[in-house]
Amino acid sequence: MPSPDRSRTRPEETLAQLRELFLAEGFASFNIGDLAERLRCSRTTLYAVAPSKEQIVVAVVRSFFKTATERIEARVAASGDPARQLAVYLEAVAAELQPASAAFLADVAAFGPANEVYQENTRFAAERVRSLVAEGVRAGVLRSVHAPFVGAAVAEVMNSIQRGALQSATGFDAAQAYRHLADLVLAGLTTAPADERTVTGGALRYEVAGGVATIELDRPEHSNALDLPTARALGDAVEAAAADPGVRCVLLLGRGRNFCAGGDVTAMHGAADRAGYVLELATTAHRAVLALAGLEVPVVAAVQGAAAGAGLALTLVADVVLAGESATFLTAYAQAGLTPDCGTSWLLPQVVGLRRALTLTLTDRRLTAAEAADWGLVTGVHPDDELTEAARQAAARIAAGPFPALGRTRRLLRDAPARSLADQLGVEAATIAEAAASAAAGARLDAFVNGKRKEKGGNPR
Repeated sequence: MPSPDRSRTRPEETLAQLRELFLAEGFASFNIGDLAERLRCSRTTLYAVAPSKEQIVVAVVRSFFKTATERIEARVAASGDPARQLAVYLEAVAAELQPASAAFLADVAAFGPANEVYQENTRFAAERVRSLVAEGVRAGVLRSVHAPFVGAAVAEVMNSIQRGALQSATGFDAAQAYRHLADLVLAGLTTAPADERTVTGGALRYEVAGGVATIELDRPEHSNALDLPTARALGDAVEAAAADPGVRCVLLLGRGRNFCAGGDVTAMHGAADRAGYVLELATTAHRAVLALAGLEVPVVAAVQGAAAGAGLALTLVADVVLAGESATFLTAYAQAGLTPDCGTSWLLPQVVGLRRALTLTLTDRRLTAAEAADWGLVTGVHPDDELTEAARQAAARIAAGPFPALGRTRRLLRDAPARSLADQLGVEAATIAEAAASAAAGARLDAFVNGKRKEKGGNPR
């Protein structure tokens, strides 16, 4: 006779095995004998889960959604930011549906009792979305909307996903559809009208003057490490700069002794779902990095103290990097047992070469400002008390330079590694022609030609 503990856990183990099999292959084509053969167990073992194949299917489908819901809610609870909880919820739904094959979803839709379980969970999810929207509105982090309407609209999309109608129209599987739904809902609820938009939080300062958008990380007591609110505010600020036609250059600063110590390791350590929190933090920070990389204007960074992890990545995505004499540069991931994020694994080899990038990441070597200049990580080194002013002057000179030519030049150089030489030449030709047609280029060409005439005392031949 099996032990009491074994008798309790065996049906749970069988249920987990069935869940894995059904998710991968569906269930309609299996009979009890097939299932016993695939799981290498007896029919009695299967009937310990439920007394018939139909009831086994319902039990497995219900188990799938119950387990998924528990994991989803754990990720939502681990997110301390009300503005992100809605996105976290929908993104987690997408992640949980990822293992579900088309065969499984089709079988669920075709089998009434299993479909009813799906519908129950869809109704629950719609209500959960409604409650998260309402919580976000009350907290002032989401736009004031009619939460029941949002919930009902999301439910309609969920039903369309479940029926397969959305896949027929778009080609997206269920997981992909939920990810796009998350992007759509969050964008609609967090993007305020122009006269309401704010882009900074208490951990970041943003201002535009003289064509320069200054973005200053403002968590000096935490070495400007990125937690979720700071990473989100950084992305918002960069996107605001990108959307402002008056911005000609972006200046990145870090307040206090350190530029940026990377991700907030203390917040990671304290998260209930560490993996979920780190995934959300990395995804949020990546949005800021992509926004910086995609800017149509140059980026200047001023680094004092530590630029580590994500802080190093911010310097890699900048175009002109000035360092104070106190500056140090390191990847820092190995110290925490983590791997690179924020594009470091892609950007660092491009800036310093593969061999040096491997040295920095595998040995956790710390570079001084002088060494960083020698390696090509920084443009120049200044005394710490002169650094910010030097960076402001550099940004002002760029902002006063030819626009949009400097920004287009940045794009040509940044995008070149993804193109062949032939393709790059084609883009260069189109870009220079477009620049030549601009009024700014016309004025500068006139001044250049007139200057040459004065030098030669007449028309150049």
